[in-house]
Amino acid sequence: MERSYYQRGRLRTVEQIEDIAPVQSSGAGVRWEALGPEVDDAALGMPADSLEAFHRAGWVFVRPTDSTARLVAQPRADGTVPSAGILVRRQDGRYGIVTRRLVVQLQQELPEEDAAAVLAELDLDEVGRLRFAPNLFEVDATAYPDALDASVALHDDPRVSLAEPSFQEHIPGRAAPADPRYREQWQWSNTGQTGGTPGADVAAEASWERTRGAGVRVAVIDNGFLATHEDLRDGVLGTSGYFTAPGPEPGGRPRFVPGTAGMPSGDHGTFCAGMVGARQGNDRGGSGAAPECGLVLLACLPDQVGDQTTLARAVACAADPSSEVPGADPGSGADILVCSLGPNDAAWELATVLDLALAAAAGRGRSGTGTAVFWAASNGRNVDVLEDEVVSHPDVIAVVRSTHHDLEDHAARGPAVELIAPGVDVLSTGGDGGYHTATGTSFAAPCAAGCAALALAVNPGLTGAQLRAVLRESAEKIGGVAYDDAGHDHDYGYGRVSAAAAVQAAAALLPAPVREMS
Repeated sequence: MERSYYQRGRLRTVEQIEDIAPVQSSGAGVRWEALGPEVDDAALGMPADSLEAFHRAGWVFVRPTDSTARLVAQPRADGTVPSAGILVRRQDGRYGIVTRRLVVQLQQELPEEDAAAVLAELDLDEVGRLRFAPNLFEVDATAYPDALDASVALHDDPRVSLAEPSFQEHIPGRAAPADPRYREQWQWSNTGQTGGTPGADVAAEASWERTRGAGVRVAVIDNGFLATHEDLRDGVLGTSGYFTAPGPEPGGRPRFVPGTAGMPSGDHGTFCAGMVGARQGNDRGGSGAAPECGLVLLACLPDQVGDQTTLARAVACAADPSSEVPGADPGSGADILVCSLGPNDAAWELATVLDLALAAAAGRGRSGTGTAVFWAASNGRNVDVLEDEVVSHPDVIAVVRSTHHDLEDHAARGPAVELIAPGVDVLSTGGDGGYHTATGTSFAAPCAAGCAALALAVNPGLTGAQLRAVLRESAEKIGGVAYDDAGHDHDYGYGRVSAAAAVQAAAALLPAPVREMS
């Protein structure tokens, strides 16, 4: 059955899978079996990695009964029955679970003190305020069968600017399978030690003669981190934190926990963090691009299943910690943000809540000078980058991966690809406390972000937009391809990141010293 909803002002459709119902059991003594027989995995038609992730997050798929249908509209407040939703296949082919949860924004002109009354009039239960945009809320639509119906019904209400369903979806790390182990980190200085082309690197050693990133804060958003890794722990900042899984009670939402105690671990996130800021000179492992930068580790979606609202909260928190921690210094946010989460088949619809968070970070982060946002593009072989509305967002720097021969590695391509950086068989920190090699755009993005930290360290006065321009204009034209008049190629973007050239370009933009009159 085709269903409609609104997202980013456009009417979209999804296919509701009518003969399959998702239920989530996380409370003691809960029996989902009473709600219907479990569906065989093969009958779902869902990609295996997505199905496994939903199962990890506690979702079970059953043949629906009348009891299943009632759960969406009338969940029990004490959590003694499972949460339930409807299974949909979106226009991009990806599966999602719809509950009663929406993101709603009321008209910005509405006084903040009147917002609660308007939500009540609309039969919307406030779950939490999202503080990175005016009058923005997570809500449960108690008077509607589900969030899709609520989205359509609320669209024409003059008091409502947006009403979008919060799809539960699979948002994995963008990593490709690891290839054979290499001991040397060719990405920083390639002498041909791994059989590659000498000089096919980001020229980090030349930039380290001037800076190693001290004073710059880089936020890494991922599913989890081994924050105690011997090569990371000395760089982890107190503004790090993690989002819990939603509580077992209906209406629960992920809670932000400051600090790293109890933070979920993860190999993917640990590897990304090491690419940015693994420490140097400590006789342990290798190095990150900016080995003296401060690392803000933000873990969210620990089961790789959740909504873009939680991802948006992480983006907003990176730029302004007070969005999640009342009383925190807004000026203690990250200077640079990098995320390597997203589906590998490229197609990914952008929810307005994440759109707003990205715009807020890029526009108001760093006390109004702007946080530079790097994001790993899809690993999908030569897929259209424009199908991914997150990485092709105008405030996002989309990064693809290069080999030790300075060649692109068949990741996403198209006009929104901005930079290419080493990401094939690169060595970094692992979630087991050790080190290993891995391949993926996931690791090219933090490589580029770390190089940006070096450039910002020599000229902290750069705005986010200026830093982005520095990275773009200083990139090396590699690959033997013809770049267009704007200096862009669909596979290589504006070129391979060069830390040394970016540092030099950033330093050239420093204000001229004022000479005293004699």
